[in-house]
Amino acid sequence: MKYILITTFFLLSGLLLANESKLCQKCHPIIYSEYYQSSHKNASTYNNPIHKAMWDKHPKNEKGYTCAKCHSPSDIKSVQTGELTNNSIQKDEAISCVFCHTIKTIEEGNFSNINVSTGKKKEFFTAEKGKKGKAKYETVTSWFGLVKESKNSPYHTIDYSNENYYTGNVCMGCHSHTNNEHSFDITMLDAVIDEKDTNTCVTCHMPQVMGTKVTINETKTHAYHGIAGIYHKSEKMGMYIDFKLFKNTNNFVVNVINKSNHAFFGQAFRQGILKAEISRNGKIIELEPFVFERILGKDGKEVMPWNANMALKDTLVYAKREVVFKEVLLDGDNLKLTLGIKMISKDGLKKLGLKDNNELTKFRVLKTQKFNF
Repeated sequence: MKYILITTFFLLSGLLLANESKLCQKCHPIIYSEYYQSSHKNASTYNNPIHKAMWDKHPKNEKGYTCAKCHSPSDIKSVQTGELTNNSIQKDEAISCVFCHTIKTIEEGNFSNINVSTGKKKEFFTAEKGKKGKAKYETVTSWFGLVKESKNSPYHTIDYSNENYYTGNVCMGCHSHTNNEHSFDITMLDAVIDEKDTNTCVTCHMPQVMGTKVTINETKTHAYHGIAGIYHKSEKMGMYIDFKLFKNTNNFVVNVINKSNHAFFGQAFRQGILKAEISRNGKIIELEPFVFERILGKDGKEVMPWNANMALKDTLVYAKREVVFKEVLLDGDNLKLTLGIKMISKDGLKKLGLKDNNELTKFRVLKTQKFNF
């Protein structure tokens, strides 16, 4: 872990200034407003109550705040020293625009991967089909000079040539794996980027939405920077989930099929919940929900993530998960399946010492589908 912190510091040192992302708002107001509500902007202990509770309970040592590499990489001092202070970077741009758009490549690491930055303050990577190489600001004239059109940015160079931004591999510095000191993956995203993948981190979590991406040259759509998922647009994630239903003589089976490139619901204390509701003869029958979760342990007992070396329970959805409901479906029945997620379980709230928080334990719908018999 010490190697990761030192390496990351030297790769990123001198890159960022306080409130640098605010400058991006001038030309990218819609994107900035989305970013400001996103999990990236709110990743630090000062904005994310679950992460804060985890860190408060984490055993402290001379390494200090070792989570900065991914939770607040824009705070260079924190990454370098492990010191965690209440400053504007932590609160307003823990993972800044510049940080994400200057990641050149990803180095594989034992504990987690490493983001390698260009260190360039005015040259940013992005992805747009049909464009290649670096684009600099220029003014194009037509109609004998009567019409002038500005192209690209007068403030920075745009580099369209980094393949990592097309495949989604740019996200793998923080979203591949997180191993504790026992070499045990505590997040179990199990994320893998394959060149044959139709769906990537970008297509799923940064879909094209209405609104111009920049004020200089208006566009119809832009990549959503609020990061679609648990916090925003959760129901949009339903398009990457399929239900297959099998009716038997004494029960029915639901196969939950995962069309993404990572496991569902792997973070500590997180829960996925599949609800089944049958409408029969004017009455509603609510079946016992199935819970998808991964409970971490050591020596056969549940422990905090940093102490874990095994999974006591693993009902995550990898490629597919079969769920059996002990109820017979009859002719005329209407079945409604609802798959949702909770940021943290009620048991997790208790273990982390968090007070009852309806927002954190809110059931967020991912997919709903009805079946008639």
